[in-house]
Amino acid sequence: MTTPIRIIDTGLRPARWNVAMTAALAERHARGTAPDTIRFHRYPPCVLLGRSQVAAGAADLEHCRQHGIEIARRVTGGGAVYMSPRQLAWDVVMDRRSLPRDLPAATRLICQGVAAGLSPLGCAARFRAPNDIEIDGRKVSGSSGYAEGHTVALQGTILIEDEVPGMARALGIAEKVLGDRLTCLAVVLGAPPRLADVQALVLQGVTAALDRPAAQHEPDAGDLTEAARFVREQEGADPSPAPEEPRHAARSPS
Repeated sequence: MTTPIRIIDTGLRPARWNVAMTAALAERHARGTAPDTIRFHRYPPCVLLGRSQVAAGAADLEHCRQHGIEIARRVTGGGAVYMSPRQLAWDVVMDRRSLPRDLPAATRLICQGVAAGLSPLGCAARFRAPNDIEIDGRKVSGSSGYAEGHTVALQGTILIEDEVPGMARALGIAEKVLGDRLTCLAVVLGAPPRLADVQALVLQGVTAALDRPAAQHEPDAGDLTEAARFVREQEGADPSPAPEEPRHAARSPS
């Protein structure tokens, strides 16, 4: 019998806590002390830098400072992304031996599951390599990830409501440029869907793609302790410098 994949929902939490929880899940999985896990979560308004990205030029740091938009550095690669409570974020942390042979193939499998989950809402979502999900040619979801040892950590977001104006200001990108490239479920469907419905459908699509049953859990004591340790390590840290890329890490851009 296939072992159920653990499902946890940590809700709306600060950016650095969310980043720390992703890091905690990946590190505990690599040590063999946490099972394969899918996590759903949300962020307050913030900018998440890629793990090796230099902040200068990646975001309008002065605008973010003036408006209380937190800057944090995620554990996956790629470019800066703007997050808010009107987006659903997901992590998939799994044993790479149960996934396709490499990170791009694993990304395709999981993102195709996300796209399949969105489609019953009434939208024709499809995966576009290397790591986007599109509806009518516009991006509604992006992902990034890395593989290290036997662990794959992949994470992504789903735009539920229009975020283009705030995103453009925080990232220092022309609003028209983003508006021409992005869409959201509210625009496609004519009204924003219920968050719980989106989450349930995405979970259904991803677990079907992985051919794994799901088992709902709360984060355990080990998850919370490890996340708290990562948060303490981040306290007072400047996320602007780019850290050295870990050895043997494979990643896909966001």
